[in-house]
Amino acid sequence: MRISAEETAEHRSVGDRMLLILDTVAAAPGELGLSELARQTGLKKATVHRLAADLVAHRMLERGGYGYRLGLHLFELGQQVPASRRLRATALPFMADLLAATGEVVQLGVLDGTEIVYVEKLTGRHSVPVPSSVGSRLPVYCTGLGKAILAFEDESAIELVLAAPMPARTSTTITDGKRLLRELETIRDSGVAYDREEGTKGIACVAAPIIVESYVGRGGHRAVAGLSVTGPAQRLHPERLAAAVRTAALSISRLLGPPSLR
Repeated sequence: MRISAEETAEHRSVGDRMLLILDTVAAAPGELGLSELARQTGLKKATVHRLAADLVAHRMLERGGYGYRLGLHLFELGQQVPASRRLRATALPFMADLLAATGEVVQLGVLDGTEIVYVEKLTGRHSVPVPSSVGSRLPVYCTGLGKAILAFEDESAIELVLAAPMPARTSTTITDGKRLLRELETIRDSGVAYDREEGTKGIACVAAPIIVESYVGRGGHRAVAGLSVTGPAQRLHPERLAAAVRTAALSISRLLGPPSLR
């Protein structure tokens, strides 16, 4: 995230520096003060102050009691992304049905490199906290959504994940590339993926890919997103919910049809 010595301010465009500021604020768990924002980006404090003021004026950033946080206009723009808007609108009724039937967290995610980006999340009265939120990211290799989508991606996407570090997050995390490949084969056969406390201890998940037939990928199919139900491992029985999640994902796939989502 930080600018190197070779990439001083005069070698970066204004747009690059603004995006760097936004990315840094987005990655912070809370507000970032001016000095800390300058330190993390490697930009001069005066430069950060000037560019941040412009971003605040355009509602890309907001000033809080301590420092900067992302602004509402970024959320408004995100809602207008055609792929995200159409995907969410199509999936939401089926997500609501799953929420009503299970009472657990229902999530929708898309693949971005080696990570899953969560684009929608529904919670009910009995839902427990899980380490994800709309717009957040988690690694592909240790999430049900990630494995469900990756199983129907092309070789280059799979190789990208295998080439990246896969540190153990719990005692059940898959950290071996060959084992992950075997699991992806199983997912392609069954149409569902499981997370058995692999990303977070005590949290289990069942997920299914949302596949658009017109995509050229493995076997002529390619997942554009994934749908999951997540809950506490002692209460959630992923195998019992697999058919319902897979049916919902298939229904979303049919409704999305040929139009491109990427």
